Amino acid sequence: MNAVLLDEAETIEQLRGDLVALAMEKGTFADDTVLEMSQQLDEFLVQFTKMHLSTQKQQLLTYR
Repeated sequence: MNAVLLDEAETIEQLRGDLVALAMEKGTFADDTVLEMSQQLDEFLVQFTKMHLSTQKQQLLTYR
């Protein structure tokens, strides 16, 4: 995994931890603030996945 993907993976883990901490603080995952943060994390995960797949595709094309 390249440096950018590693940084993104670390950011995902940080966001996930923040989400859990916020849910614990609010006492529920159904709180509007928690749901908003969860949606932001979801969007970040989609972007990360697209970037990761693009990188893998480029590597496959390079090795052919």
